[in-house]
Amino acid sequence: MNIRNNIINYLVDKNYVITAFDDKVYVYKYNFLEIFNNKKIRLKLEVRSVDIVGENLVIVKMTKDEILIKGDISGIEMNDLNG
Repeated sequence: MNIRNNIINYLVDKNYVITAFDDKVYVYKYNFLEIFNNKKIRLKLEVRSVDIVGENLVIVKMTKDEILIKGDISGIEMNDLNG
């Protein structure tokens, strides 16, 4: 059993990718930006949403399906849209 592959398979869903760094969060394959201010950014994914919370949040890069957020990130929360 390869722990590295299990972690990668758990973290990398075929529908989207979220990568967290010390002061940045990269999201690939989001559907749309629902909330955007300097303390909270909410992105809708296919069947869930992701909230990035912190201070001084800014969007560094944004295309139709990828976004890079920078700031003093204090948390990332995933929520199912159906419950």
